[in-house]
Amino acid sequence: MDQIERRAADPVDVERGLRADRIIDAAGRLLVSWGYQRITIGEVARRAGVGKGTVYLHFPTKEALFLAVLTRSVVVLVDALTREIDDDPAAVLPGRVARFGYRRLREDPIGRALFTGDADTLGALAHSPELGDVPQERDRVIGDYLAILREHGVARTDDDPEQQRHGFVALLTGYLATEPGAPDAEGTADFVARIAGAAFETPAADRSPDPAAQQVRALLHRTLDQLHQRLSRQFAF
Repeated sequence: MDQIERRAADPVDVERGLRADRIIDAAGRLLVSWGYQRITIGEVARRAGVGKGTVYLHFPTKEALFLAVLTRSVVVLVDALTREIDDDPAAVLPGRVARFGYRRLREDPIGRALFTGDADTLGALAHSPELGDVPQERDRVIGDYLAILREHGVARTDDDPEQQRHGFVALLTGYLATEPGAPDAEGTADFVARIAGAAFETPAADRSPDPAAQQVRALLHRTLDQLHQRLSRQFAF
């Protein structure tokens, strides 16, 4: 999903949604270039081509605006993964998911900053009570994802589930934090995939991933619903 969900077809609502998208786009570019601490709402408004009051019409505070920027990045990531699994159930395998996560987050500096907890980019947002829910939610979803794979014989069961979850997160975090500018991105993505495959998959993992894929899709759709609810709380429509 590339734009904020708009539930009504009313032209006024559509225009408001498009304007909010434009504000979020401008804020996202500034977040990457300047970091949260240096940004003012006035500069966001200038970059978005709207008045400062218009920004506050949509987002009651600077924090709400940038939480929406971060949330939309997660929405786009989760939606893209859902589509990958829709197209090919084998995309649910840990090696494939690790490759997907590394490639997508490497290309999305906002998502990468959020996933790795980059304090230079996030600034005070890193200590926001609402943002504090995001790493826990990420860990819960990854834990649930691996539990589904374990149940269907896709992920190994000889390791502690919490250790598996931690290892999966640490693998992606480590590569994203230390190699954002690696020249051979595809080679690194393949290497990350091989590590995840060797560490988490069973020998029979790729024989029948469909039942696991169905449950993982349902998990991702629930996650998307929760993220859309979070976005609606951050807007002042």
